[in-house]
Amino acid sequence: MIPLRIAVFASIVSSTTLSFAANLPRNLQPGNVVVCQPSAGCIHHTIFGHDYKILSTDRFTVMVFLSNEGRYTRADVSITNLTPNPINLSPEDFRIQALASRSKVFLYVPPSQLERLPAPTPGTPNTTTDAPLANPNLNQELNELEAARQREAQEAVELAAATPHLKAIIIPPNQAVHGRVYFERDPRAAAQQVNVVLPIAGTVFKFPDVIKP
Repeated sequence: MIPLRIAVFASIVSSTTLSFAANLPRNLQPGNVVVCQPSAGCIHHTIFGHDYKILSTDRFTVMVFLSNEGRYTRADVSITNLTPNPINLSPEDFRIQALASRSKVFLYVPPSQLERLPAPTPGTPNTTTDAPLANPNLNQELNELEAARQREAQEAVELAAATPHLKAIIIPPNQAVHGRVYFERDPRAAAQQVNVVLPIAGTVFKFPDVIKP
């Protein structure tokens, strides 16, 4: 079942980027630095419980979801090439920049250098010790809802773990790629306002976000 859901997830991400590429305003020219904000047409869209930020230009549609994973900051990234030509993409160009100090930059960490990534674990199970409800039918329904919630949590974790690393690749015209990218992170720092900076074929996309401890 999980492989099927992974395929469905990949299909949803690809179709979502292509759909938003067709509908979002694209009045920006190549070479611009584009910041994800409402005035630039940046929007939010939830996919499998993840709040993706989506920004589209006349050349690309980019989706980003940021989270912590072990000692790293993880970005799930999807990029659609809207140009008539193939483009080269390299996650090694990506970085995270602290807004409080422009000199503070968290660099991309290639998969071969990742250390001690946490093993996938489901959400914390419900351990309530309340007495059973007087209505046995209602109690059964609540148990079934809780079991479904735990299954969904487990599947979400496995889907996240199965998302491939984003690697250097050539993106054909009207095609999308999706993958996870890791960055350095200071685990001792308080919450930080940052920009996720993604240079893509002459356009620099910046996604403001918060890195939490």
